[in-house]
Amino acid sequence: MYPNHPVTLPEGMDIDGWILAKKEQYPQRLRSYSPYPDSYKILYYRKKNTSLGSFISCGAYLRQTKTAQIEIIEMVSNVNYADYEKSVIPRGGELGPMNEKERTEILLPCIEEFLEPPGRKG
Repeated sequence: MYPNHPVTLPEGMDIDGWILAKKEQYPQRLRSYSPYPDSYKILYYRKKNTSLGSFISCGAYLRQTKTAQIEIIEMVSNVNYADYEKSVIPRGGELGPMNEKERTEILLPCIEEFLEPPGRKG
C-alpha cells in the first residue's frame, strides 16, 4: 500500500474524472483500465530513464474509498526495455519491488511522479 495513504482527490472530482485528467496530463505514458466501478489498474512510465536508457514504469490498483479519497495498493515497479510507444504490455524487465532500496529508489518515485498535480504536462 502507498505509504501516504489515502490520496485526496482534487475538489469536485471522482476517480473517473481524475483518471481522465491524468490521461490528458500523461497522454503517452499512462495506460489504465477499470476492472470494477470506482477502481482502476494503471501502468505509468516515468519521464526519467535508467542510466542505461531503460524505461522505468510502475503499476498499481487504485480504488475510490470515500467521496474524495483513493487508496493505492498492489504496487509494482518494472525496469523495462520495451518501447512504451509501441507496446501496451511491458516486455522484459524485473517485477518488483524486491527490496527496500528498489522500493525507495524506483517504485515510490514513480508513483509520486504519477501523482503530480495535472498542471505539469509530461
